[in-house]
Amino acid sequence: MDTLILYLVLFGAFFAAGVPIVLALSVSAMVMLMLNGMDLLIFAQKFMVSMDNFSLTAMFFFIFAGEIMNGGGMTRRIVAAVSHAVKGIPGGLAIIALVSCAFFAAINGSAIATSIAIGSILYPAMVKQGYPPAFAAAVIAAGGVVGPIIPPSIPMIVYGATTGDSIAALFSGGIVLGMLIVVAEVLAAYFISKKNGYGSSKEDVDFGSTKGVAWALAFPVIIFASIIGGFMTATETSSLAVVYAWFVGTFIYKEFKLSELPFMAVKAMKGSGSVMAIVGAATAVAWVLTYDRVPQQVTEAMVNGIGSSAAFMIVSFFILFVIGMIMDLTPAILILTPIFMGPVKAFGIDPIYFGVFFCSVLTAGLVTPPVGTLIYLGCSQSKSSFAEVVKNLLPFIFAMYAVLFLAAIFPDLITFLPKHVFRLYN
Repeated sequence: MDTLILYLVLFGAFFAAGVPIVLALSVSAMVMLMLNGMDLLIFAQKFMVSMDNFSLTAMFFFIFAGEIMNGGGMTRRIVAAVSHAVKGIPGGLAIIALVSCAFFAAINGSAIATSIAIGSILYPAMVKQGYPPAFAAAVIAAGGVVGPIIPPSIPMIVYGATTGDSIAALFSGGIVLGMLIVVAEVLAAYFISKKNGYGSSKEDVDFGSTKGVAWALAFPVIIFASIIGGFMTATETSSLAVVYAWFVGTFIYKEFKLSELPFMAVKAMKGSGSVMAIVGAATAVAWVLTYDRVPQQVTEAMVNGIGSSAAFMIVSFFILFVIGMIMDLTPAILILTPIFMGPVKAFGIDPIYFGVFFCSVLTAGLVTPPVGTLIYLGCSQSKSSFAEVVKNLLPFIFAMYAVLFLAAIFPDLITFLPKHVFRLYN
């Protein structure tokens, strides 16, 4: 436990000083290695080996596919189609934003990319129709959270690559949970808008033609069917997503410009490259913690102190809630996974169920102060203060965590599809 305490102190100090996450993780790992009398070459080895994982390349291709979607007109058509379905409902544009985020999430898998893509279209429209800027930013942030929960999910790819669990099973486990979060957030947006008079039947925003929208709406189905049907791995499907987005944008919608492709590729490389660097540094930290038997010590403490698997899940919910508030998503997954796997096995908890739950609660930290990345993105977009955006986010945060707490109590919310419908595991 001394090693874990040392890591928390080191990382906490670096975090408070504003040190970049990769540097904070790397220095923490190297300090712990030196204190254990080990060669620093171990850090370099663990850093590089962790990135030599074929599954992780899916991150780049899913992000790349999202960029091509935006450039090819697919994202705009999804928004236009959703807008026709909810026209005249109080808070219509807010609901359009949340549902559109769910569709985009089913292709991209990234919270930040989802918020940026949908926000670039819906945020200006919401403000123009009289929605307060801070509320509009809060809605986009809340919608972005479903990006890593509804498949494909980049955090679940990282988790599956770490544990060896089926990525297809993890993906399918996130469907019901992600959709329940969207429904909860839509209800919150509806009642808030109705109470405050945001949006009305007079909302008249033209998002352009929906011609050919079936190609866009079929995209998530093709991706999911390819993975769940066993026709392709997650990595192969991510490559298919890029080709499909390019084909539709170029030959069906005829809006995609080939000259923009290199810039989109570079943007996707930057996004996935930063995650890969964090993967390398966080893996080194996790290795040192495992070397010092921290997972075994945590397992013994939890098994002796917690009497049942149900109690463990509730305790895990609150632990992950706190960690998600203060730690970035990817390093949290890589560092905590080996620590939690011991108790999960000891209590006989379904690893797919726990994996989806684990990734989802940590993902919720993206909109939970003080570190919520999507909150700062919303502040930048709306020019609102941190406090204003958080105040408007609170109902959505409550709705989201209410669903996640239900998942801690009722495992079938996650396991029903992968275990009983798709039969991806026993």
